[in-house]
Amino acid sequence: MKKRITLKLASAALLLGAPLAQAFTYVAGDVNVGGIGYAGYVTVGATGSGSVSDHTGAWSWEDQGIAPGGGEGWTHTSRWIALNVTDATWLTLTLDRDATVPFLGSGNVGGFAAVDHMYPSFTLWQNWDNNAMTPAAALALGYDPLSPPEDHHTYTNTSNVIWAENLSYLDHTSNSTLTSVSDSWFLPAGQYTLVFGSNSPSLTNPPHQGYRASFSTSPIPEPGRVAFLALASFGFCMRRRRR
Repeated sequence: MKKRITLKLASAALLLGAPLAQAFTYVAGDVNVGGIGYAGYVTVGATGSGSVSDHTGAWSWEDQGIAPGGGEGWTHTSRWIALNVTDATWLTLTLDRDATVPFLGSGNVGGFAAVDHMYPSFTLWQNWDNNAMTPAAALALGYDPLSPPEDHHTYTNTSNVIWAENLSYLDHTSNSTLTSVSDSWFLPAGQYTLVFGSNSPSLTNPPHQGYRASFSTSPIPEPGRVAFLALASFGFCMRRRRR
C-alpha cells in the first residue's frame, strides 16, 4: 500500500548531483540540550544497515488508560531517536522483540528485559526538537508560560505534538497483536524524529520490554531517483507499509 506524505524540501535539485553516502552510525544519549530527551542519534546514508536495541515501557507508545480513544503515549517511557538522513533514500525500519537487552529493574528475566508484552509501535516526524515548548503550548498544558518546560509527560502519537512545535507528523504504525512490524519510506536528506514503544493490550502493568530497531537503506534507482526528486521538489514523498 502506498500513500503520499507531505514533506518540506528546500531544494531537490541540490540532491540530484550529490554523492551517495554509505553509512550507519549510532550515538547513544542526547548530544543536544533541551526539548525531547533523545535516547540516541542515528545517521543513515543512501546504502547501509544497522540496528539499535533498548528497553521501553509496555504501555509506552499507547496507554488506553490515559487515552481510551487511542492516540497518546508516555513520553519518558518511550524511546526517542533523532534520525539524520544524509542522502535521499528508501528507508526500511523493522521493530521487533529482543530478549537479549540487559535490564535489572523490576520484572527482569534473568537480568534481561521481558518481551512477552512487547507489541512494537512507532511514529515518524520530520525535524528534531531541541528547545523548550512555546509559552502558548505551556499555557495550554497547564504550565507557567513564563517558564515553559522542555517537554510534557504524554505525547500525541498519531499527529503533531503540541509541546514539540518543531516536529511535523509524517506517519505511524500502531500494533497490539504482532511481535514485529516494518515500514518503508522514500525520505529526502534531512532530520527526522522517531519514537519507539509498545502498545500492550494488558490490563495489568507489565515490566519494561526489550526491542530491536533495525534500519536498512537503499538508493533510489535511476530513473526513479530523478522522478523522486521531481516529486520531492513539489513537497511529496512516497511511503509503503509492510507487515
